[in-house]
Amino acid sequence: MPALINSSSPFPEPDPRLIRIAEDLKPKLNKTAMPALEVIEVERDDATILGWTKKHAEKQLHEIPPLTSGQQFIVDFGDHLVASRLDFDVAAISHDIEPADSPARIKLTFGEILNDVAESFEPYEGFLSKAWLPEETIVLQKPYVKPAPMAITNRYAFRYVKFEVISTSIRFGLRFSNIVATAVSSATRDPLPALTFSSAEAKSLSLLSTDFDLLRRIDTVAIATLRDCMQTVYEDGPRRDMRLWIGDLRLQALCAYATFKDYDLVKRCLYLFAAMPFNEEGLLCACAYEDPEPHTGGNSIVDYSLLFTNTLLDYIEASGDQETGHDLYAIAEKQFHLALRRVGEDFIYNVPVPKDLLGGGEWHFIDWNEELDKSTAFQCIVIFCTKALIKLASTLGKPEPVFAAPAYNAKLSEAIYAKAFDGKAFVSGPKKQLSWASNAFAVLAGVSKSKEEGQEALKAAYESAASIKGNTPYLHHYLCEAFIEADLPELALKHIKEYWGSMIQSGFDTFPEAWDPLKPRFSPYGSFASMSFCHAWSCTPALLLRRLGLE
Repeated sequence: MPALINSSSPFPEPDPRLIRIAEDLKPKLNKTAMPALEVIEVERDDATILGWTKKHAEKQLHEIPPLTSGQQFIVDFGDHLVASRLDFDVAAISHDIEPADSPARIKLTFGEILNDVAESFEPYEGFLSKAWLPEETIVLQKPYVKPAPMAITNRYAFRYVKFEVISTSIRFGLRFSNIVATAVSSATRDPLPALTFSSAEAKSLSLLSTDFDLLRRIDTVAIATLRDCMQTVYEDGPRRDMRLWIGDLRLQALCAYATFKDYDLVKRCLYLFAAMPFNEEGLLCACAYEDPEPHTGGNSIVDYSLLFTNTLLDYIEASGDQETGHDLYAIAEKQFHLALRRVGEDFIYNVPVPKDLLGGGEWHFIDWNEELDKSTAFQCIVIFCTKALIKLASTLGKPEPVFAAPAYNAKLSEAIYAKAFDGKAFVSGPKKQLSWASNAFAVLAGVSKSKEEGQEALKAAYESAASIKGNTPYLHHYLCEAFIEADLPELALKHIKEYWGSMIQSGFDTFPEAWDPLKPRFSPYGSFASMSFCHAWSCTPALLLRRLGLE
């Protein structure tokens, strides 16, 4: 998820009652001991998308001679995991009769992908803190002849770990053994049932038998991505940022209802957001922290604050828990009271020009794409979320929201239709920009006049080479959701196979934060090493495939 934005707004005190409810729902993490499976070597391979391939090392860990200054090895755990600790034994092996006569300095690098352990992080050119880089240095003040237990207790997300001996004296080397990670998640690591493909489903979706293995693999990786983001909150990424964001939460929660059948962790996250507003008016923060105690993040994303309502409605429909709906309804409703102040007399929402990439204290996100004109897409998000508020009020038996009534929503739809629809598709801004975002959210908001018109608009945006596409799986999800809403399931499936399938072909064990198969090292943060390679909003094929009828 995006980086924090500094804000001069003072943060209100958290609501102690809502915090208490959230803390009572804090899950106990499942812990699984996972030993390193093998030693590997990494080779440059320009035929692969990310440029590296692995091979089995000639020697296993117990066969490697004691390592001296400048030597290293890499272990593979066989699967992506989030480890609360990494344990290993290390012994100082003297080259002669003299004992170890100096400290030893060791560096560990934790890799979600091969690039992490194959490439140097230097020179680091990202604008996020270098402290996020997944590496740690240890000094053994008194290396012991007998294997001594060591533990890394900072949490890391990884599949690979590179052990480097930075320095010993000339008299001894280090031998490593018993490398074991403690994997943690609030979800189980037990595999969920694999997708099945009935002949009727395969025929209706034009599926070939050759598609089955790819779709099962996509689903497995999507579920692994979700699992490793399910900690004591729904984290956006266990490598970075390790915190809770509303936009990610909505997609994670929908996936969890379809897979792990989780409700309590979603409820906890809803209460954390509700308890810690961004400002005194009650605007929700975009992200929230748990430690050292729950507190608000330093920004607010307007589309996220509106999507809180959709997330609350989704939760009630999935769990049947109307009590939570009644408890948090006023907070959800407040977001519209605040956001709709930007709607003018022409019923058009005014998206302010951002001061910089991150957009100031209140941010309009939609996607990590500086080229994207957001005005049409954002108006459609307002309509999409307002419809959710109307449905939420009806579900809870509450009065119809005065400022978000169906008649008002209809005027929002009519205004953006008249302004943005060019007869073929929805465009945005003074340059009449064509984009996936504008057309996906127009369909999800029901702005098009007919299903057929929505289908044609979506296809026009999707197929045009001039269209502004998506840089993150977040927007790619909403594109696929719009395909399904418009009754274009084959296009949704085609896109899942091509987009998430390209991540599978690139060797990802979990799905990354941002991905463009034509620009595989794209990063919104200025450095590929700043990326999260297991990211919450990327897990949605597990939901989309089930919405397409695959179980």
